[in-house]
Formats: sequence, structure tokens, C-alpha cells
Amino acid sequence: MQLSRYTDYALRILIYLGIHNDRLSSIHEIATCYDISQNHLMKIVHDLGKANFIETVRGRRGGLQLHKSPAEITLGSIIRYTEEAEKPIKCGNCLIQNSCIIQDIVTKAFESFYEVLDKYTLANVLHDYEKLEHLLKSSREPSCTPITPLS
Repeated sequence: MQLSRYTDYALRILIYLGIHNDRLSSIHEIATCYDISQNHLMKIVHDLGKANFIETVRGRRGGLQLHKSPAEITLGSIIRYTEEAEKPIKCGNCLIQNSCIIQDIVTKAFESFYEVLDKYTLANVLHDYEKLEHLLKSSREPSCTPITPLS
């Protein structure tokens, strides 16, 4: 399974907010840091807010922050949400659909995939906080060294 760029960006946003959990962050600074289109991030931030992963504060002194502690946010919940966990295989009008067990097998494999992801939280990802903070420290400056995409 390959995760979508949308999921990649959502994870980056949550990691950034986890590192800067002591303050509000802006979409602009996250976009600048990761060298991602601000417009692209706006939709993802909006969706992460609707899912209660983050809180958004409007206004001149507004910004973003995690809605829960990093220890309460599982990777499984993030990826289920961003990948819109539908059936992993769509049989459509397949001639052998009624006798084929491939869909059941693939569904069980995906359940195992998410079972592993549910064991890890954003706090696990942030375990090397100092190193991540060092990599993202330039985010408060006009330019930030981009981090290579997950995919």
C-alpha cells in the first residue's frame, strides 16, 4: 500500500504541530518549512480540524495547534481518516465476485496494517524531539530546509 501525498502532508502538519506544541503555528510557516503550497495545506488543515486532530484559532493572532496530546493521536486514526478507509479492493461487476475470496483476504491484510498503526501514536513519532526540533528550528526564520517527502 502506498500512502497518498495528502496523508504525507497531514502527517507532516501533525509532526510540526507536535514539535511546536507550546505555541500556535501558522499554515504559512508550515508551508514554508516543508516547501509545500500554502493553498494545498489549507484544505488538509481544514479537514484535520473537522476531524478534531487540530484546533484552529482565527484572527490576527490565530494559528493551529494539536487538539489532543500527541500520545492520544494514533497513526492508525490519522491514516484511516486521510486515506478514507474504504474497501481496499473494489470488485465492481467482476464475473467471479461471488466465488472469489480475494476481497476478504485483502481486507484482513488491511485490518492487520491498521492494527499495527494503532499501536503507535504521534508521541512515538516525536520520541527524538530534540533532533526533530533541530531539523525544524529554521521554521521561525524566513526559510526552512525542506524535509524529503515520505513517499
